Amino acid sequence: MAGEDKIKTASDGVAEVGMMDARAALTALVRDVRYGGKVGAFTERGQRQVMLVTPEFYDRAVQALGGS
Repeated sequence: MAGEDKIKTASDGVAEVGMMDARAALTALVRDVRYGGKVGAFTERGQRQVMLVTPEFYDRAVQALGGS
């Protein structure tokens, strides 16, 4: 897939893609997160701006934080 080469895996295992490459890599990143068991991140100037997680991960995090 064309966007796969835009995704870099950080030392902590998070699949990162730069904002400039996000459109080309979006499908590959979503698949890495959903089916590859990774957490994803969109970066800007090397800094993580937004994290991408599965719905199950999100639900567990909200529950752990005492949310509904």
